[in-house]
Amino acid sequence: MTSLRRLATTLTLAAPLLATGCLSGAIYTHVTVPLDVDLGRTPVHRAEARDSWNTLQYYVRLDWGSDGLGDVAKRYGFTRIHYADLETLSVLGIWRQQWARVYGE
Repeated sequence: MTSLRRLATTLTLAAPLLATGCLSGAIYTHVTVPLDVDLGRTPVHRAEARDSWNTLQYYVRLDWGSDGLGDVAKRYGFTRIHYADLETLSVLGIWRQQWARVYGE
């Protein structure tokens, strides 16, 4: 019964934090952000190249893959990069996968 009471107390104390968003993204986060905001004269292209970088961290950190903009552009045969986005997926802070999205020609 003591552990049940302790769990109820913990949930009661954590509820306001969860409701106000203080722990937002603690379990799951999936966001895409632009890597440049000065797009005034940047042409819009439908051509998109995408590659990923993965991280698994639990006592030790394992990284694999490549999301370097130049690497992605080269693999897809781009000669010019006009803009790029970084998409990040994170689960419990243990698993993270990032994609570099490169737009160009």
